[in-house]
Amino acid sequence: MTFYTDPDDDRYILFYHINGEPLIRNKKIVPERLEKNVENVSMIIENYDFLSPFKDIIIKNIFGKRETKIMGILNATPDSFFPGSRVGSDDKIYEMLEEKPDIIDIGGESTRPGSSEVDPETEIKRLEGVLNILKSYNIKISIDSRHYRVIEALLKRYDIDYINDISGFIDKRMIKIASEYKKKCIVMHMRGEPQNMNKFTDYDDIFFEINAFFFDRIKNMINSGIEPENIIIDPGIGFSKNYEQNIKLIKSPWSFAFGFKTLYGTSRKRFIGKITGNDVNKRLGGTIATSIYLAMNNVDILRVHDVSENRSAIELYKMLVT
Repeated sequence: MTFYTDPDDDRYILFYHINGEPLIRNKKIVPERLEKNVENVSMIIENYDFLSPFKDIIIKNIFGKRETKIMGILNATPDSFFPGSRVGSDDKIYEMLEEKPDIIDIGGESTRPGSSEVDPETEIKRLEGVLNILKSYNIKISIDSRHYRVIEALLKRYDIDYINDISGFIDKRMIKIASEYKKKCIVMHMRGEPQNMNKFTDYDDIFFEINAFFFDRIKNMINSGIEPENIIIDPGIGFSKNYEQNIKLIKSPWSFAFGFKTLYGTSRKRFIGKITGNDVNKRLGGTIATSIYLAMNNVDILRVHDVSENRSAIELYKMLVT
């Protein structure tokens, strides 16, 4: 039996993609450390069987023409890590609208490392202040919340397109709501809670373990009535990952969940500061570098603070290389 573990080896990539099915099914290609773990190998094969009916959608996502969407960030919070994203007045909302993002993602609870949890009532009140303005505009809206009570309350009153759950739809009630309202679901990987997530950065094989998490979530969501095309994968850059792990995940955006659509959020995050030495207010250049790389590698959605700068850089780069 042959084993490959180098993420830069093209043969290793087959482990994570549907065109590697025959190799995996015959156990010709699996991570070295799984050689004695038949349970994990069986889990991979089982997921191939489960995803088989959705192959057409998955193959379309992998090989079809993909246009990267830009998601602009608005934080209706007083403590989000980048002050420039905080909605201190209505002017910030109108500024975002002028930048014409494809989607606006609104958060009512800071999830930066060490942040405190916000009660649902406070979160709803914060989000309603932004939604009451946005409802008059033709713009796709995403709500960034891990609390089903928040999503449930807002869906009854507002036209929301995406549910962005950093806890990865662990709560079955969140899955039920998403299925009932037929909303697009952004499933993020994170270990622990924002308050303690930096304690959980020890992985044997980060790609395998994140994919195992996604497979479990995807299976539960599809079995609960959520359409595969409404599922978007977010590896959770900066959430329970250290600097080296973040870089590895950014370098290999094709390594996740068998062709389901992907979202990356790298904007102004700490790993950029570690590379450049810049504080959060001076990390736009580093953000743009990651955005160009990810867009050229067919990531479907980029979640950013600076919409027009990222979009312009991506468009110009594409023009220069095509």
